[in-house]
Amino acid sequence: MNRRFGTGYRLLVLMLVCLSASVFAQKREPDIFFAPTPQKVVEAMLEMAGVNEKDLVYDLGCGDGRFVITAARKFGARGVGVDIDPQRVEESTRNAEEQGVSNRVRFIEDDFFETDIREATVITLYLLSELNLKLRPKLLSELRPGSRVLSYAFEMGDWKPDKEARDQEDGLYYWVIPAKVAGTWQWSPDGPDGKQPYRIQLEQRYQEIKGAVRFENKEAMFLEPKLEGDQVSFAVISEYQGQSVRMKFNGRVNGDTITGSVDIQGSSFTGTQVWNATRLRTTGTGQDSVPGVCRPTSNNRSYKNTAAHDAP
Repeated sequence: MNRRFGTGYRLLVLMLVCLSASVFAQKREPDIFFAPTPQKVVEAMLEMAGVNEKDLVYDLGCGDGRFVITAARKFGARGVGVDIDPQRVEESTRNAEEQGVSNRVRFIEDDFFETDIREATVITLYLLSELNLKLRPKLLSELRPGSRVLSYAFEMGDWKPDKEARDQEDGLYYWVIPAKVAGTWQWSPDGPDGKQPYRIQLEQRYQEIKGAVRFENKEAMFLEPKLEGDQVSFAVISEYQGQSVRMKFNGRVNGDTITGSVDIQGSSFTGTQVWNATRLRTTGTGQDSVPGVCRPTSNNRSYKNTAAHDAP
């Protein structure tokens, strides 16, 4: 009996040792060594993003916690610091307590490639270009349109920043997560002869958009297109019953709908109308399910339809 108990005990100990070794083996080393961001840069970047008390700032690779601590102390925001190094998490937690903001920030030991960031409104980074590129699909797919991303010294490949500044030789970069707007949209406003069907074709590369509006077999290319977060705007100039008509569209994107207004100048229905557009579904062939949709002219095809490019 004692011999069997002893054998079972040794087997149990061996299993626990193997399990512990497996757990420790799975833990990755930090992707980059810790180098603190200069405090004046931290403050300049948070100001660049317009951080305020409504924001939840996530710092991926938080180091000593200064981004989220400053966001809380100076801008009234809440914050979450993420670092794979437990020493950095302990240091950040201690710093937050010393600066009196531990009730507004927290620090977690985690792999930032795996952390759930969907609640963040601002992301701060001081990594490397290759790490930014590896994070880019996660940022574009998990963050809500209008969320802001800040990076010190390193860019995001071909995703151009919305704003940038310099600190001596290093850049301060700022992006706004764009809504996914690529596709064909339908809009049917009231006109002199009842509902007037329009087709709007949008092409997208991150926050850069272009496209065309089609009405009564006439096609007008976008002027002044702009996409910032979930806000989209553009103008078109077309002709209706021999008159030049300018339409200025402004709307908010919510999934497959756009709601907003269109200001019309010229023709018999000059004025402001409600703009409610719906994105058309596509068939298995990639063609729109409604016939006669607008296609951009050949000089408008330099953008890929990047609805699946990282995210937008």
